[in-house]
Amino acid sequence: MTGRRVRLALILVAGIALGALLWDHLRPARREETGPGPGVRVPVVQDGRGFANDIAESRRNAIVRAVEAVEPAVVSVNTFSVEERPVRFRDPFFDFFYTFAVLRQKVPGIGSGFIVREDGLVLTNAHVVERADAISVTLPDRRQFEVKDIQKQVLRDPESDVALIRLDGVRELPNVRFGDSDDVIIGEWAIAIGNPFGLVIEDPQPTVTVGVISARDRNVQPPESASYRVYKKMIQTDAAINRGNSGGPLVNGAGEVIGINTVIFTEGEGGSVGVGFAIPSNKARRVMEELLLYGRPREFWTGISVMRMTPWIAARLGLDSAEGALINEVEDNSPGERAGLRQGDVIVEVNGKPIRNDEDTLNAFQGGSVGEVFQLTVLRNGRRMQMRLVLEQDPRRG
Repeated sequence: MTGRRVRLALILVAGIALGALLWDHLRPARREETGPGPGVRVPVVQDGRGFANDIAESRRNAIVRAVEAVEPAVVSVNTFSVEERPVRFRDPFFDFFYTFAVLRQKVPGIGSGFIVREDGLVLTNAHVVERADAISVTLPDRRQFEVKDIQKQVLRDPESDVALIRLDGVRELPNVRFGDSDDVIIGEWAIAIGNPFGLVIEDPQPTVTVGVISARDRNVQPPESASYRVYKKMIQTDAAINRGNSGGPLVNGAGEVIGINTVIFTEGEGGSVGVGFAIPSNKARRVMEELLLYGRPREFWTGISVMRMTPWIAARLGLDSAEGALINEVEDNSPGERAGLRQGDVIVEVNGKPIRNDEDTLNAFQGGSVGEVFQLTVLRNGRRMQMRLVLEQDPRRG
């Protein structure tokens, strides 16, 4: 009996063990509660709202924020000018006689501008408002202001192509923040904003184009104004500046105005070909201050006079080249004297640009304004020296 009981016990134990093994193999797999092992990446699953939030946040980049900061202050400037044109036509009774008359017609013009003070001071280009007989300014929020007295409300400097428009009876308007145009970096973002459609379409919202700063200190003479205006030390950008966007702001990635969009190169009658130029903001602000204080920019004074170099003069000065401009006079107590310039110095560079003769020197200072700083490189006793010349008001002129 004892041996039989032992055999039964062994069979029972073996059956229990075999049943446990079968149960463990056949039961549903449990979800592991522990984390993955080292080096194992588990995808993170988000709901649709989480993805949408991430995408929305990524869309609000620096350009979007810069546009939002400036856009409410960008306005449309609409003008009308009356032009008279002589015409002739045949006399209805005598074919061989001609009758002459003067045809008067209103010619519309469009441009852009931007508000620089909350009391309604608008900065734009002088060519946008020149010869205008009627001017209206439209804000992005659809408010429209008529310039009733152009003589009093509009200040212009044709040489720098800067103009100011005062809007009457307004306050707390959105306005821009200026940046330092001397600090622009070639290759950084450039955002051109314009608002040319204030009276053309029902939604007067500004338009935006984006590019980079292509170059600095460009001197530009557009073909259509070859005998009239030369633009100095302009900012070049490939952000499209289309017709009607003249006078609008050029903005950096921080939402600061660094220039006034002014000149474009075009093919035929088309739009921008990716070469546009803006008046630097520092220059525009100096002219703006002059216009507000004096009604026009003051004439500047250097206190130096220059003459053309000759091979004979160069040899007397021990120079190998006759290029440059010879300073033949420095007035007492003048900006030139304060800069450390002396009679006999030879100017070879102005703001980093080579000077070949006296005409180059005069051209380098053309368009300067009181308070503007010029960096001069001169030769003195065979040594190159750097001088800092600050333009001052000409004491001989009011």
